[in-house]
Amino acid sequence: MSKGKRFIITALLSISALLLALTSCSESDNNPILSLPSELTDSDGKLFDNKSLEGKPLVINFFASWCDPCKREISEIEKIHNRSYKPELASKYLDELNVTFVGINSGETDINRAKDLINQTGASYVILYGDDGTLLQAVGAVGLPFTVFVNSDGEIVGTHLTAMSSDDVYARLDEYFKS
Repeated sequence: MSKGKRFIITALLSISALLLALTSCSESDNNPILSLPSELTDSDGKLFDNKSLEGKPLVINFFASWCDPCKREISEIEKIHNRSYKPELASKYLDELNVTFVGINSGETDINRAKDLINQTGASYVILYGDDGTLLQAVGAVGLPFTVFVNSDGEIVGTHLTAMSSDDVYARLDEYFKS
């Protein structure tokens, strides 16, 4: 057998072994569990009771006031939350499947700027403050906006970096929270 044929066979076997290893890892049922820190606060500065989110599928959007794409995404999420965009689809996720949207301000040095952003966008879903960036890093984010999809068992089932339109959010809801 020539050196070229041996190289090709060795390469194919190596690629097959790598694909097998990757496939077995990706089929694991061990999704990471999300644990929200107890020091997050609501817009009134009161500690947020994380137990109110237990057992619900969550869409957690990390944002900061200085992030222009975050502002656009907050507005897109609000269109779903207030049912002004594709209301039948919004009702499916919000009412039938009990999906809850949560915004978490992360790495902010001026909480008042973050609150101003929420007022500007009219976000009426749960907004929390107080993440110094630790939670953002713990969920694997490398930038903002960053969105985490958590199933009703508390498992992270998906993430998304960059701003999404309402249609993008619906596509992810369909992917991660099928009825």
